[in-house]
Amino acid sequence: MRRRRRSRGAILLTALLALAGGCRSDFTRQDQQKLQQLYYSGDLDRAAELSMKMSDAENGETGREALLWHLEAGSINLDAGRFDEALTALERAEKLFWLFDRQGRIRLHRPGTATYHGYRNDRLVLGMLKFFTYFSRGELEDALVEIRRLRAGQYLYLLKESDPNLREYDQENFGRKVAPYRLRKLEKENQTAAGTFRAAGVQAEYGEYKDRLRPRLALLFNPLPFYLSALGYYWDNQFDEAAVDLKYLFWLQPDNELFRRDYATVLHLLGEKIPPELASVKPWDYPLTDNLAVVILAQGIPPGWKERSTTVRLPGMVPGHWKFNLPEDSRAQALTLRASGGGRHCVGSELADLTSIAQDEFWQLTMPELAGGAAAAIRSKTIEHEAAKASLAALLASPNFDGKALAVAAATAQVAATSSVSINDTDWRRWVTIAQRYRILHLPIPANREITVEIEGADRKSLFRKTLKFEPETTRALIYLREAGGKFYLKQWSTME
Repeated sequence: MRRRRRSRGAILLTALLALAGGCRSDFTRQDQQKLQQLYYSGDLDRAAELSMKMSDAENGETGREALLWHLEAGSINLDAGRFDEALTALERAEKLFWLFDRQGRIRLHRPGTATYHGYRNDRLVLGMLKFFTYFSRGELEDALVEIRRLRAGQYLYLLKESDPNLREYDQENFGRKVAPYRLRKLEKENQTAAGTFRAAGVQAEYGEYKDRLRPRLALLFNPLPFYLSALGYYWDNQFDEAAVDLKYLFWLQPDNELFRRDYATVLHLLGEKIPPELASVKPWDYPLTDNLAVVILAQGIPPGWKERSTTVRLPGMVPGHWKFNLPEDSRAQALTLRASGGGRHCVGSELADLTSIAQDEFWQLTMPELAGGAAAAIRSKTIEHEAAKASLAALLASPNFDGKALAVAAATAQVAATSSVSINDTDWRRWVTIAQRYRILHLPIPANREITVEIEGADRKSLFRKTLKFEPETTRALIYLREAGGKFYLKQWSTME
């Protein structure tokens, strides 16, 4: 009897250990590369199934890469047309964002930290994908709620979380080639961090970034939520709110034809004063509320990381062996988005370029923080090194005692151990199944209820063309085209509300 009880206990223990070991799997970069290969090769179904298994395995987890696998599953399942699964994964990711940001400030990811907290782009694109998902289910009000939440997060960041001096600096230096605000501040106020930054060997990449003409508003304030918010307000006939969004879009991209015409149209509708830069812009000759079709093209692979290693040698400091990442600047040539119907021909405008936005976020936010962190590590190790040398000198000058040789050896080892510092800020984690570039257009649904959408390459050769039919009762339509690995996946959604 006793043997049998022990056997049952052993079985139970084994089961519990198996259960504990099976609660989660430690997915790696290789797992993401497998997802990426399936997705961009066109095997969306397998990619969707695998990504959902990864999301399921990480459900309830809060550390390491759990957030990343939910994000990947959300975008892949959306593109595969598995909208329920996409919404499940996106809501899991959203819960983690809420957990990370619950103190009232966005907790942006810092490369090299153990848990992936996500970047601002992750939060914004998630809101857009949830908007698509609800629209696909015919739940317009829920879709608009997502857009309102996206707007609230954008304005919270713009008006409260970001440094107001950064915005003022860009306004004052509009159209000039100047250093980004926070790096300029770092150069002036923290000589150790400034020296660390100068020793990083990033002069070529930094120079290319710095030599861009500054917009009135830093690109890290992503245009995507501004425009989606304006669109939602068109549909709600709240043009005064849409005008606020369009003002910021105009500051971000003053030459964007779509933003300019939308802004001019809304200001005319409101009877507001037209800025001199928009005086010659012709408003749209159709309403922006009902009977409107919006076409969004998502193209390419988002920027990843490239690794850089350097040894920082500063006067009076121990050497710092610093490894960190720079965002890739591999920009896919923008495809041309066209749509036609009822004798009208439209060309898409840029909505967002995540490569430019990632560059802006890196040089404005991430690099100043990394340089400051590396400098702090070098200073801290230098203090340890000086203390170790002082301890060794005191030992050497002290009278002989039993064990002195051993103590001197230990102190000498401590001096050697503190003679340099290794700083590893490398990271591979990025959401890889969202797009690099987004383009957008809108046009009225014509009387025959047909619109033709076409994509052209750089050589003007047609890569994709499809004529879409809409029901007579359709009031608003959304067409989403995802280009991935040279293939095009089209989703057509509409509402009769």
